[in-house]
Amino acid sequence: MLTAPAQASGGWLALAETGEVLGIIPARGGSKGLPRKNVLPLAGKPLVVWTIEAALAAETVGRVVVSTDDEEIEAVAREAGAEVVRRPAELATDTAPTEPAVFHALEQLECTEGYRPDAVALLQCTSPLRGADIIDAGVRKLFETGCDAVMTVTPIQHWYLSGYLRSGDVFVPEYDYASRPRHQDMPQKYRENGALYVTRREALYRYRNRLGGDVRVVIMDALRSLDIDTVEDFALAEEVLRGLGQ
Repeated sequence: MLTAPAQASGGWLALAETGEVLGIIPARGGSKGLPRKNVLPLAGKPLVVWTIEAALAAETVGRVVVSTDDEEIEAVAREAGAEVVRRPAELATDTAPTEPAVFHALEQLECTEGYRPDAVALLQCTSPLRGADIIDAGVRKLFETGCDAVMTVTPIQHWYLSGYLRSGDVFVPEYDYASRPRHQDMPQKYRENGALYVTRREALYRYRNRLGGDVRVVIMDALRSLDIDTVEDFALAEEVLRGLGQ
C-alpha cells in the first residue's frame, strides 16, 4: 500500500539532465542492537528524518519513499514529507535482505501508478551525516559516466595486517611474517560505507542486486561515513551534528 506524504517533496531541479530517480529509504520497526533506532531522536529529530530531509533536498531525486512495516515510522516519515510503502512482515525480519524490499516498493509504484523510474537511490537511514550533496554527486556520476551503479566509500585510514585467533589467543596470520610490507608501500584501500547506492533500474533487475556491472564510487570522509549501529555510534553522531550547529 502506498500512502502520500503530508507535504509536497522538493528537489525537482536537474531531473531532466539525470533522468527520473526514486529515493528509497528502508526503515524496519525492529532493531536488535538499538531498539526503535529509526525513530530515536538524534539532535532533535528522529533518525530516519535526517535521511528523508537529505533526499528531499537533493536536486536529482524526484520522489522519496520510505519502505516500512511500522506505523510509527510511517507517521514520522509522512510528517517529514516522504511517501510510504508499507512493507510485508516477511520482508522486514532481522534476516531479510534489503533488495526484496526495494523490488517490492518499485512493483507497488508500477502497479498502482505505472511509475517506472530510471534509477533508484537506496538510502540507509543509519547514515545521518550523508547530505543532499552526496546524493546529487552519486546520481550525477551514474548518468554522466553511463555506469550501472554508484556507491559511497570511505578510505581505510588504519593500515593493518590481519589474522584470526585459534584456541582462544593463538594468532594465525593471513600474511607472511618474513615479507611484511611497509605501510607506505601499501595501496590505498576503501570500504563500502552504506550511505548511498544509486542503481539503474535495468541493472537492478538484471543483477537482482544494488551493485553489478560497471560500479563507480563517490568518496566520503570518515566522519560523514559514520554508520549508526550502537548506542556509542548514536552519541557520537549527536555530538558531530551539534558541533556542526544542526
